[in-house]
Amino acid sequence: MNPLQESIEALYAAFADVPKPRHIDGCPCCIENKQICTLLSTPLRRLSGEQLSSYAFSAFLTVGDVADYLYFLPRILEISVTNDGWWPEIEVTGRAIANTVPLTWSPRRLVALQAVLERKISSLLCEQDSGYAIDSWLCGIAHMGLDVRPYLAQLEQSPAHVAAYYLENGRRLPEKLDNAFWERPNAAHDAIVHWFGTKKVGDIIFDAYGVVLYHSIEPAGDAAE
Repeated sequence: MNPLQESIEALYAAFADVPKPRHIDGCPCCIENKQICTLLSTPLRRLSGEQLSSYAFSAFLTVGDVADYLYFLPRILEISVTNDGWWPEIEVTGRAIANTVPLTWSPRRLVALQAVLERKISSLLCEQDSGYAIDSWLCGIAHMGLDVRPYLAQLEQSPAHVAAYYLENGRRLPEKLDNAFWERPNAAHDAIVHWFGTKKVGDIIFDAYGVVLYHSIEPAGDAAE
């Protein structure tokens, strides 16, 4: 079992005491009763991405609440980390997770979530051409309401991936990031923009592309969540 899989197992264990919902409220235009029945009757780890996608996309908008989302959360994240092409995008899932207010969770649950995210970023740093996925996951992490700086520190360890992440955003830097899921004002967004202008990251970008980003904006301070 690799480290990412181990973190997923720990996530399931941390949420094992969340009761299975007896019913799920939802708008019939967004999720059919048949789909809800499938969610309630299928063992959690046997739910497919197709079976979960409508619920995961519409959660907290037109279907579900905190109690049932916390039950499905480990499976939603497992599918997200193992299938970068799954719909909904991790940015959408990040917004949904934010509705459960992770910083109020038990320490065990929060640490388990952070471990999955740390190991997902680590796995992306072992892949080529993962700039798009890195961009998506960092935006998704920010949408969860978590501090992005530990994950940026991970990314700094791989200049090639820093450069790839820059390519996803270079068109709009140093003013802002390019991912359409960012909603401003957003402290995490601004922290990432500032990070691109720090000396270590600026050196990487300059060496790779000859672009000067140093001191592009004022420091974001502690507003990185």
